[in-house]
Amino acid sequence: MRWNLDVARRKEHEMEGLAPPLKCLVDVQAAIANGETARSGLQKYLSGSAADPDFASALRGFLFSFEQGKDWRTAVAKIKSPYRRALIETIACGMSGQSVSSHLQTLRQEIESAAESEIRHHIEMLPLKMLAPLLVFQFPAFLLLLFGPLLRHLITELNQ
Repeated sequence: MRWNLDVARRKEHEMEGLAPPLKCLVDVQAAIANGETARSGLQKYLSGSAADPDFASALRGFLFSFEQGKDWRTAVAKIKSPYRRALIETIACGMSGQSVSSHLQTLRQEIESAAESEIRHHIEMLPLKMLAPLLVFQFPAFLLLLFGPLLRHLITELNQ
């Protein structure tokens, strides 16, 4: 079990900037695996979260509402990402005393696959994005090289 957590932490570190919910999920999973509560894992994530301040503030709002006994679902409903909403709802179930280990594992696999899909999509779009500098800078320079001598020859012929 310890080896799986080390592998998870390494993989989580690689995707930290890409998927902040993955880092939060791994922190909560590690806390639960160490015999702590889901709340302590969430607190650990919030104490060191710098990757996505919007997600961290949404989590802080959720935690405050949950601890005050207010309706936290309305704040969670405003979050656009279904993975972030599902993670917060799973953490809420864990904080209520339910067993969430299997749900966290399933959610983690879904978040990892979504992050990898997003990376693949970004990589597929890179050639198209790289065409812009080519067209803006290199194509006019190529035209100058191509038509420069022709224009110089034309100008010298017209001056005679």
